[in-house]
Amino acid sequence: MKIALFGGTGPTGRHIIEEALQQGYQLSVYTRDAGKLSTFGDRIDVVVGDLNNREAIKACVAGADAVMSALGPNSLKSRAKRPIKRGLSTIISVMEEQKVRRLIQISTAAYRDPKDGFDFKSRAFVLLFKLIVHNAYDDIKSTAELVSTSRLDWTLVRIPNLKDGPATGQVDIGWYGRTKLGTKLSRGNLAKFLVDQVTAKEFVNAAPGIANRS
Repeated sequence: MKIALFGGTGPTGRHIIEEALQQGYQLSVYTRDAGKLSTFGDRIDVVVGDLNNREAIKACVAGADAVMSALGPNSLKSRAKRPIKRGLSTIISVMEEQKVRRLIQISTAAYRDPKDGFDFKSRAFVLLFKLIVHNAYDDIKSTAELVSTSRLDWTLVRIPNLKDGPATGQVDIGWYGRTKLGTKLSRGNLAKFLVDQVTAKEFVNAAPGIANRS
């Protein structure tokens, strides 16, 4: 099976690539700079382009069984208006055109799943984030809303603060206000959960939160 990965050159993306290769997937990775992926050699297919290049996006998605996106605002101070949402809009359009249905997107508690309860801690964090870096908050939230209203088989994986670290398997998964979810998550644990969702059915059309187990 093949995964088309967007946002694969950051620290989280590298964990995703390693996890996907370990699980036996073929990978097509989209990037603006192929040199950032040179350490993977011929273990992955690299497609070069930006999020405005529909033809390059089509080349990355072609033949994929699932699309995975670790895209997020490049800078908390970014002044661009919803760049990730605009990119995902093109990706979703290409997926529909090529009849690729599975989409897995990283998100945060800025998006609320209908199964959430009230959780003061996550709500306070989201409010603070919204006040300090409104553009990034707006892009994350609007991207999640775009994905959740698509006709795809989507999963939004809502994350807390990320830290470097391996996959331990010691995670809590569920809904804010109903599941005990901590404030930290290792990139290794996130990568394993994301790759596992390619074939898992439990969280299709849902937005689970995930965190390291305390």
